[in-house]
Amino acid sequence: MVEYVYHDLFNSLERSDFIRFTSEFVLAIEANIPTLESVKFLDPILPQPADSSEERSDEKTLREAIQQASNSVRPVILDDSLYLPFQIDDAIIIVELKGLDDYLLRKLGIDWLEDLQPRLLREFLLIKRAGIDSLTGLLSSLHLNDTLNAEGAKLSGLLVLLSIAPKGSDAFYVWKYQSRTVSLLKGFIADRFPVYYIGQSCFAILCRHAEHNFASEFAPLLLNYFKREACSRVHVATLDLANIDCGNDSSLSISETIMKKAWAALHVASKRGPFAFCNASSLEKLTEHPLALPSEYLKRWVQKGARNSDGFSLLQFEDDGVDLFDAVQNHAGSHEDPVMVDGSTYLLVKNTDRQKLTKIAKAILAEYALTSDETTLPNVGIAVYSPKEQSKAEMLLNCRKALCHAAFLDPGSVVICDAVSFNISGDIYYGDGDLIRAVREYKKGLELDSKDGNLLNSLGVCYAQMNKHKAAVYCFKEASKSGKDRFMALYNLGFEQQQQGENCAAIKTFTSALTCEETEDQKTARKDISFQLAVLCCIEKYYKKGLALLQVWYENDPDGKCLKYLGELYAGLGDYKKAMKYLQLAMRYDEYDAEVLGLLGEIYLTENEGDDIALRFCEKSVELNPDSLSLKVRLAKAQTQCGDFATAEKSLQACLRNSRTRLAALKQKAILAREQGKRKAAARWQEKAKQFSVNNKCAGKKI
Repeated sequence: MVEYVYHDLFNSLERSDFIRFTSEFVLAIEANIPTLESVKFLDPILPQPADSSEERSDEKTLREAIQQASNSVRPVILDDSLYLPFQIDDAIIIVELKGLDDYLLRKLGIDWLEDLQPRLLREFLLIKRAGIDSLTGLLSSLHLNDTLNAEGAKLSGLLVLLSIAPKGSDAFYVWKYQSRTVSLLKGFIADRFPVYYIGQSCFAILCRHAEHNFASEFAPLLLNYFKREACSRVHVATLDLANIDCGNDSSLSISETIMKKAWAALHVASKRGPFAFCNASSLEKLTEHPLALPSEYLKRWVQKGARNSDGFSLLQFEDDGVDLFDAVQNHAGSHEDPVMVDGSTYLLVKNTDRQKLTKIAKAILAEYALTSDETTLPNVGIAVYSPKEQSKAEMLLNCRKALCHAAFLDPGSVVICDAVSFNISGDIYYGDGDLIRAVREYKKGLELDSKDGNLLNSLGVCYAQMNKHKAAVYCFKEASKSGKDRFMALYNLGFEQQQQGENCAAIKTFTSALTCEETEDQKTARKDISFQLAVLCCIEKYYKKGLALLQVWYENDPDGKCLKYLGELYAGLGDYKKAMKYLQLAMRYDEYDAEVLGLLGEIYLTENEGDDIALRFCEKSVELNPDSLSLKVRLAKAQTQCGDFATAEKSLQACLRNSRTRLAALKQKAILAREQGKRKAAARWQEKAKQFSVNNKCAGKKI
């Protein structure tokens, strides 16, 4: 089975290859056909029901030429353009070549054109083979290096390194785990970005033209996705590709410099916990970080000015202009003289009255507006000190946190560091992947406002990634009491309960989340909840409810990941024909899913589709997951059906000792004894099954 997949992979082209290898294919075409102005890859034009009256004559001619090339699968020449069709499996790709030389067009013969198609196809296939990793079918690390070096100074976007380490070291387990990981990663990316296999369970994702905040959003999504899929350790590193500095070492290529920085960030992420990420920019140019540590000079200035003072405040003006400094000095009065350091002016005031502080800041800004030619006023961040709150050394950072808060407001805003400021500073650290500092900031914010739902939810997310389950659940439950943050709190709480196997609680939480008033930004989250709720209903045997949810989900998004659950739901409802249909499709999506193989084997037995085939499915499922006792029960059923009674006895031994599988194993022992003609033994096993069912409330569940 595996050999066939690899053979098909390396001996045929897919539509996606013309996207993944666009630049390489264009170079191959230009090497065979000179004097080209442009090369485009087009899909065939769909048949039109009738000629549009709005269609111009030149548009109609172009459309007919493309349709002719698509229908005949032969080259078509139109003016100075050549349309080359390529048959790719069941699809057609049209290559539009514009700007051909007039002399070349006159000399082109049909034999040469028809020979050009297979020649280019062979070259495309060779390019694909060179750029694909043979183990995973993903793009290779060599292709990534070539891409980075070729783009050079034009690089933009984000490079993501992803490490998904398996639990054990058994070679077969590692191979199976890697195969599942590749399927999961393909499902998550869904052809949005090229994915590369680096080796040793590490992957790279090249996100071109990513927006500024994309890294801080994408990395946590990756982590949470693989955590939900029961991966044990996942680490992510992100690197902004714009303005990559190669440093003084000219011996390193651009790709080597980029990968060196990305690997360093991944190493830091691996030290932060089982599920962690690191933004490489947070490791470089530390002085440019929005929450960079203040200079020693500023620290000494604050310590000196606040000496023997129980209460004082610090104002930071985000501007180093002379006019602003003069305005600040004019209002200093009896306060300490201001200082100008690193692009900001600081004023220390021995006053903690927030209204007076705001009044002082606004008066300074008003005077600055009169004396300066600047049209935009600077923001002001204020930190208030009291012995009960924080140390004096924290004051400078708190001013910066207030300024980060002010950046979300209009120019000339005055912000006193509060709970929202700590929420924003926590988000900055979270965006860097520094969960410990993020937790510290969120906690400081909660000291100022213990009921802030956003802070509680953010703190819960950090705790969840740090595997602190009880603390995360507490935060999410408290956050769910807040009206505006209720949906996201329930969303996160449900996933945390699901991760811990608390399925009934997760079903209740997800159902409550879907009853919240819907907003535009919740569409993706609600879709995710619907899928997870269907999965939980499948596990807990609420088949009708699960099928109703999943059918709607699959109609809108026919993703392969839900095929397995559709099969299980239909099987639970007794519709084995449909169950087989979806389970067989699920095998194409992930041929190493032991649960799919086991259930398919059991259905084959029930529907008399072939006992030998059913037995092979069940044997393969146990081979893939030898620790699953429920799969061994299914294997014992198949072995009994095929008359292999002795082996069936061995398969049931461990199942009889486990409370979750004991009932099914007892029933199967009764069937086994009856098949061997041992009526008294069968009756005894049947009686044991009845007794166990009465004594154990949870034992009545089907395996």
